[in-house]
Amino acid sequence: MQSQADSVIVGRVIGARGLRGELKVEVHSDSPARFTPGNQLYLDGVPVRIERAQPGRGGVLLKLATIDDRPAAQRLRGGLLTVPVHDVEPPPEGSYYHFQIIDAEVWSEDGEHLGRVTEILTTPGNDVYVVRKAGCRDLLLPALSDVVLDFDLDARHMRVRVPEGLE
Repeated sequence: MQSQADSVIVGRVIGARGLRGELKVEVHSDSPARFTPGNQLYLDGVPVRIERAQPGRGGVLLKLATIDDRPAAQRLRGGLLTVPVHDVEPPPEGSYYHFQIIDAEVWSEDGEHLGRVTEILTTPGNDVYVVRKAGCRDLLLPALSDVVLDFDLDARHMRVRVPEGLE
């Protein structure tokens, strides 16, 4: 069984297709090879092997070795497909995966604690970090180089310049 703390979500089961247990999966991975037949993933912490994969509308259609009929596939709706964190390729220099940013503590360039990143909104122009602090309204920070001054991955510490009007 794979621990959630040691894993990265690469997909979410959104439904069943056909009679032989194919799964419709919403993809949360930038690696096209992630869903190659023969690869092992974890479905809600349990190891599963991919038998077949093909692009589908809005994601990928997967046939897993242990799922052989539609009722079994339907019961998996909402299930999370994960891989161990050590199987994730490092991102390009200066960029980070969402799972690395979520829960990071956020500080202003003046040293004020602003909260922590609780969610990342993906928009066509750039991501937006939702920073939450108890008793305060959420702060929505664009993920731009003139806003995010630095990010220490090991310390999970982000230093930002809050754009005027967002204070």
